[in-house]
Amino acid sequence: VPSFTSAIRDSRIDSLSRELQGALQLARSEAVKRRVNVVVCRRNAAGTACENGTDWGSGWLVQQAGGDVIKVWDSVQGMAITGPNAGVTFRNNGMVTATGNFGVTQSSCTGQQKRTLAVSATGTTTLAKVNC
Repeated sequence: VPSFTSAIRDSRIDSLSRELQGALQLARSEAVKRRVNVVVCRRNAAGTACENGTDWGSGWLVQQAGGDVIKVWDSVQGMAITGPNAGVTFRNNGMVTATGNFGVTQSSCTGQQKRTLAVSATGTTTLAKVNC
C-alpha cells in the first residue's frame, strides 16, 4: 500500500505540473494571437486579477496585460506551488520579459517527487523531475 500511495502522489504532482505548463503555453499563444502582452500570474482571492507573491497555491490565471482575464485555475488542496513574484509576461512575439522558475510538490514530498518548470527567454518551457 505505501508504494501505491507514493505512485498516486507522484501522478498528482505530474498532472498539476503539466496543467501549469499548459497555462504557460496558452499565455504564449494568446500573446502572439492577440498581439499584446499576456501574463500568467498568481490569482487574487476572487480570481479576477493578478496578485504578487511566490506562493501560487491559491491558483493562477492568464490575463491580457491591463485587460481581460482569459482563464482561471483554482487552488489544489495538499499541493505546494511556487513561482515568480510578479508572474511571467509573454510579449506579442512569444518571448518573455523575464525568465521564471516554478516548483510543484506536496507537503510530504520524498525522493524525486518535486517538479521544476523553467521558462526560457524565448518563451519555451522545460519540465524536470528533481529531489525534494
